Amino acid sequence: MSHQNSGARHPRRQPRDHVGQSDDSGEIPIHNLSESRIIVREDHAISRKDIDPDTLRVLYKLKDAGYESYLVGGAVRDLLMGRKPKDFDLATDARPRDLRRLFRNSREVGRRFRLVHVFFGPKNVEVATLRSMVEASSDGSGDLYVEEDNQWGDLESDSFRRDFTINALYYDIRDFAVIDYTGGVQDLHDRLIRCIGDPQVRFREDPVRMLRAIKFAARFGYTIEAETDRALRELGEEIHKASRFRVTEEIFRILTQANRERGLRLLHDYGILRVIYPEWLEAIGPDGFAQVAEFFAAVDKAAEEERYFPLEVLTTGLFLPLLDTVNVEKDHFHRIASRVTSEIRTLGIRMDLPKRLINSAMELLRGQLYMLFFAHLPKRVRRYVTAPFFDLVLRVNELAFGGVPELAELQATWTDARKALRQPLGGSVGTPDRRDIFSFRGATGGGRHNRGGGGGHRGVLHGSDTEDDDEVGDDAWLEKETAAWEAEDGAPAEGQAEGGNGGNGKGGRR
Repeated sequence: MSHQNSGARHPRRQPRDHVGQSDDSGEIPIHNLSESRIIVREDHAISRKDIDPDTLRVLYKLKDAGYESYLVGGAVRDLLMGRKPKDFDLATDARPRDLRRLFRNSREVGRRFRLVHVFFGPKNVEVATLRSMVEASSDGSGDLYVEEDNQWGDLESDSFRRDFTINALYYDIRDFAVIDYTGGVQDLHDRLIRCIGDPQVRFREDPVRMLRAIKFAARFGYTIEAETDRALRELGEEIHKASRFRVTEEIFRILTQANRERGLRLLHDYGILRVIYPEWLEAIGPDGFAQVAEFFAAVDKAAEEERYFPLEVLTTGLFLPLLDTVNVEKDHFHRIASRVTSEIRTLGIRMDLPKRLINSAMELLRGQLYMLFFAHLPKRVRRYVTAPFFDLVLRVNELAFGGVPELAELQATWTDARKALRQPLGGSVGTPDRRDIFSFRGATGGGRHNRGGGGGHRGVLHGSDTEDDDEVGDDAWLEKETAAWEAEDGAPAEGQAEGGNGGNGKGGRR
C-alpha cells in the first residue's frame, strides 16, 4: 500500500543562490549568497547523469510510492564541489519497515542508526529514515554520549542532527533543488569545517565526530572553524567513550584518503593520537612520528601519480621507526627480527588492529631487515626476490627509504634482481584500497591481492593458519612463513652470515 504524505511540504523561500562546479582553484563559485535555503535546479551544477543509476532507481521508486526522497550528505557535497562521490546515501520519510516492504532486495542494519540497505548485485544503496535530535540522557555525571539515535523526524530536524554543515545538504528528486538549512553551501564556499550546534555538546554525544572533522579538513584542505577547533583541543579524552571499532575505522579512512600526511599531523596536533595510541607514540618517539609522516607524504605523492598501495603496505608504514636502532654490523638478523616483530605484535594489539594487518606488518618489516642484512649475498638475493610477498616488501622500501642516498646501492641490488625475473612488478593496486578494515578479522580477512600492476600472484601476503581471530599468529608462524625464502639454496638461514655491507650499516634514517 502506498504512503501519502500528510501536512505541507517544507517551506521554501525565493532562491537567490547560485552554486557551480569548482574552478581550477578548487573554490566553488557562489553568487548572491543570502539566507535562502533552497537552490533551484538552474542555479546549481548537480545533474542526474552524475548520480549512480541504482541510486536514482531507489529515489524514483520512493517518490512514486508517495514518499519524500533525497540524496543526502557527502554525495551532495561532493557533487557541488565538482567531485565524484564515493557513496550515494539517501534519506526519506519512509520508516525502515516500509522500506523493507517496498524493496524486497533490502536488509535492515544497525542498532545505533537503523538503516536499510537496498542491494543491487554486489553493491548496496543505503537509505535512512529522516530523524530528529535525540537528547542525551544525563545521569548527572555530565556524560552526553548517545547510545541510540532512532527518533524519527522531518527534513529540517534531520539536517540539524547531522555532524557538519557541509554534510547537511539535500538534493530533492521531486524538483531537483538543493536544500540547505545549516549554511553548508556558504561553508563550502569559505572552505570551513563547522560543527552543527554546540561542538562541545555534539562531540560529547558522539566523540567519533572529532575524527570525522579531522578527516574532512585533511581530505579537502579546509580550515576547522574556531569553535569546532576549540572543542577538538579540549575534548580528546572523550574518544575513550566511543567504540574502538568505529575509531579504528575512521583512523584508516584518514590513512587511505587523499592528504594522508596532513590527516596524520592533524591527529597528532590535536592530541588525538596521544589519547588513542599512547604506547605507539611512546615507542616511535618524536623523530619516529616525523618518519611515519614522511612515509605517508610519499604515499600521497604516489597517489597524485595514480599509484596506490594496499592496506598492508600502509599499515607497515606505522611501524618503520622500530628499525632505527638496527645496526647491521653488530646485530644478528634473527635476533633483531624477533625483537622487531614482537614489538609490532604488542603495539598492534594495543592499537586494536586486525590480526592479519599486524601479521602483514610483521612480515613486511622483517623483509626490510632481510634486505639490509643480506644484500651482499647474491644467492640469497636471487632467491628472496621470488617470494610471493617480495613485491610488497620492495614497495615499502621504496616509499620509506627511496630518498636516502646511503641506501641507493642496496636498493639497486634488490631492484635489479627483481627486474631479472622479467615479470611485472606487483605490490600495488589500481585504485585506492577501500576494503573494510573489519574484513581483516575473518579467517580469510582482507582477501588476496593479485590485482597490483598486472603482477599476477606477485604481491600476495599469506595470513596465519590459526582459526582463532582473537589471537595474532606467533613468531613460530612467521618463521615458518618466511623460512623457505630466507634460506640460501634451501638451507636453514641460521647458519648463514649474520651481517653484511648493508648500505650504511643502519636500519633507519639518520
